[in-house]
Amino acid sequence: MYKIINGDCLEALKNMDSNLFDLILSDPPYMEYKTRHRQDKSDKLSQAIIYQDQKDQIETIRECIRVLKMDRAFFLFTNWRNIWWMQQPYQTFLRNMIIWDKGNWSMGDLKGSFGNQYEIILLGVKGKWEYKGKRESDIWTIPRVGTIRLHPTEKPVELYKKIIENSTDEGDLILDPYIGSGSSVIAALELNRNIIGYEIDPEYYQRSLGRIERAGY
Repeated sequence: MYKIINGDCLEALKNMDSNLFDLILSDPPYMEYKTRHRQDKSDKLSQAIIYQDQKDQIETIRECIRVLKMDRAFFLFTNWRNIWWMQQPYQTFLRNMIIWDKGNWSMGDLKGSFGNQYEIILLGVKGKWEYKGKRESDIWTIPRVGTIRLHPTEKPVELYKKIIENSTDEGDLILDPYIGSGSSVIAALELNRNIIGYEIDPEYYQRSLGRIERAGY
């Protein structure tokens, strides 16, 4: 089962009961990108997380923790620019900083900085939690999505599957407040998990729905 809503995840989270989900997957827009039809930088839809109100984003994380069941985990994607303020309020919840090695680096400043080859995933725990399967390193090497993608920061399905398999059982319910390209939904459905997600941008909402339907779900 999956359900994707075109709307603001924070407003929806505020109206949810506590302790509903078995896993939270949160990949907020922490990089600079805008959809082609959005040019107004004052519009929330157009802003990367670094330009949004940090209090608003902290509240979103807080609400995600509230709706997470006890003894369950949440995974929060971020980067080196934003990790300092995203992790500070939640030090007591955090257990790991996972490094996702994407296999090759991005272009960036060709002369003024080294090529960026990784992203950060913060593992947080509500209560007591144990991963499933054998213990692994906190460096995960999974190739990034190629140049043909539905979303500028699209994550590979295999990355989400690794998280889901380590954290849930079949039939569990997952929340993704920022669906984006729909990779998390594909991963959840392939592993027989249920997932509910939100996407504020109507263009990416439609793209993710189309992708899921083409996958046969």
